[in-house]
Amino acid sequence: MKAGEGPNLKNVKVVNEDDPVCHMKTAEFLKDTAVYKGNVYGFCSDNCKKTFKKNPDKYVQK
Repeated sequence: MKAGEGPNLKNVKVVNEDDPVCHMKTAEFLKDTAVYKGNVYGFCSDNCKKTFKKNPDKYVQK
């Protein structure tokens, strides 16, 4: 991968429509993902992903 290029997340299936941390719609702005309890969650930024990973149960819908 060249500098400045990120992974292609266009066809990634995630369980959430909104970023679980900041609630921004991720459909057009999916920047990163994380797997938690077998589910793939999408995030608008690496910062939101890091926040989620510190305490995922706080952000996962029950």
